[in-house]
This record gives sequence, structure tokens and C-alpha cells, in this order.
Amino acid sequence: MSVTSTDEARIARRYPKRTVFDYLLFGGLGLGVALTIVIAAVAGVQQSNPPVAAMVRSFEVVSPTRIDVELVVQREDPSKAAECSVFAQAGSYEEVGEAVLQIPPAEDGLKPYSFSVTTVKEAAAIDVEGCRIVGR
Repeated sequence: MSVTSTDEARIARRYPKRTVFDYLLFGGLGLGVALTIVIAAVAGVQQSNPPVAAMVRSFEVVSPTRIDVELVVQREDPSKAAECSVFAQAGSYEEVGEAVLQIPPAEDGLKPYSFSVTTVKEAAAIDVEGCRIVGR
């Protein structure tokens, strides 16, 4: 089977040659996707290392109106004071207590701290909502 000139004309109409506009359009889209990936990666790296972070090491429900918590706090610069917001939850997942805990300056970047949080109902869990450096 041979290709005739009519077939070649039909194929050329179906699959036209790329123009300069096509190359600019697809090049711009590719550049935009690459730029978006770079921006997302840079933002992810910056957000993954906050200046202060805390996690609950342990907690004990002392009474229906009090829960003791031990936080492990990590700071880039331990000479700066920080504060961490915590909240206590009941077994029904309702928030039954909250507090902003003051973390004093220290010599070590990673250090445990113990606190008591007052609750309005017996707590079943406690978690850190967030931390920040004080006095920025």
C-alpha cells in the first residue's frame, strides 16, 4: 500500500506542524510547573523547622478538674522564652481545658517541662496546639 498525495494532504491537515506559539505556550507551562514545584519545596523546608516546637511526653489525670502534663520543648535558640498553647479533651472529644504555658529561657535546646492544667470536666487527653517565641 502506498501513500498518495491526497493521503499526505489529509494527514498534514490532521496533524499540523507546530508553530512558534505552540513551543512558547508549552515552554511557559513547563516553566510555570517547575517554578511551582520549587516554591512548594522551599516553603516546605522552611515550615518543617519552626523556631520552637513541643510535644506531649506524658500526662496524668490527677482529678476531674486537673491534668498534669510533661512537655518536651525544642528551640533553635534556647536563650529565648517561648509559650505553648495546650488543650485538654474529654472522652467525648469536647475541649474541657486550655492554657498558654510559659516556657522560660534555658541552656539546652531540648528540655522537658511539667505543668498542671485546670479543666471543667475530667480530661482524657491533652495536646499541644502550637508554640511561639515570645518577645519577637
